[in-house]
Amino acid sequence: MPYQDSYIAQVREKVGHDFLLVMPTVDVVIKNNADEFLLIYNRDFDAWAFPGGCNEPGLSWQENAAREALEEGGIQIKPEKLALIGNIAGDNFIAKYPNGDTTQLFSNVFLCEEWDAESNDIDTTEIDAKKWVPISEIPATKLTFAGEAVWEVYQQYQATGNAYSLNRK
Repeated sequence: MPYQDSYIAQVREKVGHDFLLVMPTVDVVIKNNADEFLLIYNRDFDAWAFPGGCNEPGLSWQENAAREALEEGGIQIKPEKLALIGNIAGDNFIAKYPNGDTTQLFSNVFLCEEWDAESNDIDTTEIDAKKWVPISEIPATKLTFAGEAVWEVYQQYQATGNAYSLNRK
C-alpha cells in the first residue's frame, strides 16, 4: 500500500512529524527450495531488506505479514503458513525516514517456506527491486538496519529452533 494511503500517514496527519511514533510492524523471511532468500531494495534506506512494514488496522499479525509479502515481494502467502520466529524491539530499533519522520519499531518476524504464487508485481512507491539471494551471499549484502536485525533473528531461530527476541539497546 502506498504510504499516502496507509494508516501511519493518517496518524502522522494528526500528530505531525516532530514526534517519535511507536509502531507495530512485521517482517517476513521468505526462503525457497534452493536455500535462497527474497530481498527487496528499499529506496528510503538505500539498501536491501526482507519484505515488511507497518501493521494496518483490522488485520492480524500474520495477515499484515502476508500483505507485506505480496505488496513488496509479489509473494502470495496464506497467513496460516507463516511461522513466528521472533521479534525485534528496543531503544535503538528506530527508523529515520528521508522526510524526517522517526518511528520506533516493534516487529514480529515470520518465516515462510511455502507460498501459493509469485509475481513480479511489487509496490514501486517504496521498493525498487526484488531478488533471490543465496544464503552464502547474505552476509556480504548491504542490508537496512531492520534487514540486519531480521537476519540475526533468523540465524538465532535456525540455531535453536526457538523464537528469538532481539532487543536493540
